[in-house]
Amino acid sequence: MEYAPETQSIEEMNKHRIYIKAYIRSLKACPTEEGTDQSKYIPKIVYYGVKAVCTYPKLITPDEAKTCFEFISGLKGIMSLLTLHEFMNLFPIEKVFDGAKYEMKDYYSTLEAISELGLEPHEKIGEKILKLMMEYMNRDIMDFAVQGMVAMSAIRRFDDHLDLMEEFMATQGMDTENTFRNSKGDVMYVRHGKTVKLKLNKKQHIQIIK
Repeated sequence: MEYAPETQSIEEMNKHRIYIKAYIRSLKACPTEEGTDQSKYIPKIVYYGVKAVCTYPKLITPDEAKTCFEFISGLKGIMSLLTLHEFMNLFPIEKVFDGAKYEMKDYYSTLEAISELGLEPHEKIGEKILKLMMEYMNRDIMDFAVQGMVAMSAIRRFDDHLDLMEEFMATQGMDTENTFRNSKGDVMYVRHGKTVKLKLNKKQHIQIIK
């Protein structure tokens, strides 16, 4: 299986360079001494970091995919230090109100999700950051989440696994470009010369058959 990323426009690459430089400046400005107040620095770090991720160049090599994924993972940790109020100021809920009609997230479903998470305005988001992001209606946050999936899929493809979408399709019984069925009807693919069987298991999706 070959991973063939799309080309990146010069404009997008320039935007990424601007945001990543601003992110690094903000990170360096943040004091690291124990007991110092970092609260006024965290929002800038998060804002520029998310913008840098949303404009991230196409992932050409395994190292680039790994670096991107690690950057996103680290930034999620910093995002968890924000209060809900800070998060919503940085990334306002988009004024989309007809999500129920199309079974999509919208302004109302976002407020409902926040309520269900039990987050107070000036409470740090903490470990609830992932659940909040999954239900949050804001283009930057949605693009940030998608880029995380892109990086994870790229890592898998560079290691000759199916990417996340193709694996999901295959485990749902759909035929895909890189899968086939054996005589028992099991969904299979080839990785590093070995046959891999996909299993409908929440904890372990794949099993290598030697």
